[in-house]
Amino acid sequence: MRPTFFLISLILLASCSGIAPQPVQIGSSPQTTAEQVQQLLNQAQASSYPQRERMQLQASRLLIEEQQLELAEQILANLQPDILSIELLAHYSTLSSELQIRRGQYEKARLILEAPRLMAALDSLSIQRQLKLNLLRAEVFALLGSHIASAQQRIYIDPLLDSDNQRSNREAIWDSLMYVAMDELNHYKSNTFGGEYQGWLELAIIAKENQGDLEQQVKQLEGWQQQWQTHPANESLPGGLRLIRELAENRPRQVSLLLPLTGKLAPFGKAVRDGFIAARYQNQQRGGKVPQLKIYDTNRSDDFLALYQQAVSEGAELIVGPLEKHRLSLLFDAGKLPVTTLALNRVENYGQAPSQLFQFGLAPSDEAQQVADIAYLDNHRQAMIIAPRGEWGDKVNAAFADRWQQLGGNINNYSLYSGQQDYSSAVKEGLLLQESEDRAKRIKLLIGESVEFLPRRRQDIDMIFMLARPQQARSLKPLLAYHYAGELPVYGTSRLYAGFPDSKKDRDINGVRFTDMPWVLNKATPLHQQINNEIEQSKQYQRMYALGIDSYQLHPRLRQLLEMTNSRVYGHTGSLKLNANREIERRMLLAQISAGKAKVIPTASLSSNLDLPTKEGEFNDFEMEQSVKKQRDQPQLQAQP
Repeated sequence: MRPTFFLISLILLASCSGIAPQPVQIGSSPQTTAEQVQQLLNQAQASSYPQRERMQLQASRLLIEEQQLELAEQILANLQPDILSIELLAHYSTLSSELQIRRGQYEKARLILEAPRLMAALDSLSIQRQLKLNLLRAEVFALLGSHIASAQQRIYIDPLLDSDNQRSNREAIWDSLMYVAMDELNHYKSNTFGGEYQGWLELAIIAKENQGDLEQQVKQLEGWQQQWQTHPANESLPGGLRLIRELAENRPRQVSLLLPLTGKLAPFGKAVRDGFIAARYQNQQRGGKVPQLKIYDTNRSDDFLALYQQAVSEGAELIVGPLEKHRLSLLFDAGKLPVTTLALNRVENYGQAPSQLFQFGLAPSDEAQQVADIAYLDNHRQAMIIAPRGEWGDKVNAAFADRWQQLGGNINNYSLYSGQQDYSSAVKEGLLLQESEDRAKRIKLLIGESVEFLPRRRQDIDMIFMLARPQQARSLKPLLAYHYAGELPVYGTSRLYAGFPDSKKDRDINGVRFTDMPWVLNKATPLHQQINNEIEQSKQYQRMYALGIDSYQLHPRLRQLLEMTNSRVYGHTGSLKLNANREIERRMLLAQISAGKAKVIPTASLSSNLDLPTKEGEFNDFEMEQSVKKQRDQPQLQAQP
């Protein structure tokens, strides 16, 4: 293939110099993509405007599909968009924006799609072309973290899609709205007037409100359905909402907590217990139905399975716990369980879990994988890892590295530290500064005199994944600047943040991006304020209280997550989803330290799909034959701001 694409480069050079290339001989066998591109470029050389530009755009399309992005960009750069007809400009803008999306240049793609000349003439294009451009804009907005704008674009074009594509489009609308915080949803709702957009916003608010009060959510949903009888979302309620009424009717009447309330894990177990009780009490105060609750101390029994059976025999219809991994593994060994059990930890590589067992914990590996997704969508590809030696560091490193490499990124260095005494040496060695200094010494010996010298760090990394606890992070981040790597973006997990504001200390990690749960990063809810005011030493165990609250919110909704594979519970520990192993995975918020304070920043959608509106052969740039439900005499789309 390489000689063939080298010939394409020669053709491109020839087009710039005016040298006519020789025609390519095509045999009777099916043409390869490279041969098709060569033929199109040869024919373009012998053609004039606009046929020449059409062929060049067709060649660019083929190259983009083959991931030959540099060659496609060379062809597109050879065109002059200012002199193209509106039809050709639309083709050019489609290809150019797709190319920039594939390269991770989302802002460039947005500017291409919102060029004034294109926007002004959008309504003169065919409906199919407008659909393509608007869907691309929706995709770019999602990748930029502008999820409301993405949803608006998709809501706008939804009536023009066929039924199959409407289904996918509405799932994308819902996914975008579920990225939006509640205060934003309420803000946009209060500033819109009627129409399907308002209906979507109101439904999204219902989905996120009252996560622990099914009866109230049922009441709100029934009211919404009565008000919005013809709304497209009413045809098939998204996100598991259609199960809410049934879940409310069949919720467990008695729940048992099996937690360590004495011993070294007691502070963690008590925080989970207090979070669960606080959520239950809040629901009860609002008039909601709550289960009877019994609590057992797992540390007071040598036989955990006997304690588990005792809870069942005393009426438990659902069990929350255990928190300890070694006790959780006993449930794996027990085989079939008599009642649904929500364990508050995760056991990996221990065989098949019983069908009644769900695992929910604050797994750091989930965070590491999400950080990899975020950094990749931020257009980074070459990573360096800074992490502690030991089992914990190795496990989280592996989770990040596996996802990163699966996405297509490279890990170019692992820099490991044992303690404060080797922070500097670990960073310096990882950045290859010692090699730079050694080169300078050799030069000095060769020329026999002093030379001006500034060490130069390695240039094959464009981001750093830093795994550290708060005090470690506050020492490591300044060392990166000291060792000439202060400009590199640094990403981490919630472990590097204490969980509460401390601007004096956290100024040392300014610029670091990290994932953490809504309970920590969002404005404190009344329940959060109540826990902080009434429970001593609550600061140290913030995340465990959130785990307890979310356990309460999850306990009647496990069936929803199990049966509706795309549904989520929107909790304080994150957006919760069930995977194929019946493990609860969390999608958390992204924050950046600025002036010593953690500030939530938008995250890109991680479920992007550029091919949403297309079927095989449809939405071809030059032969658009997709059928749409609107007739020719209906008004075309108008440009959206």
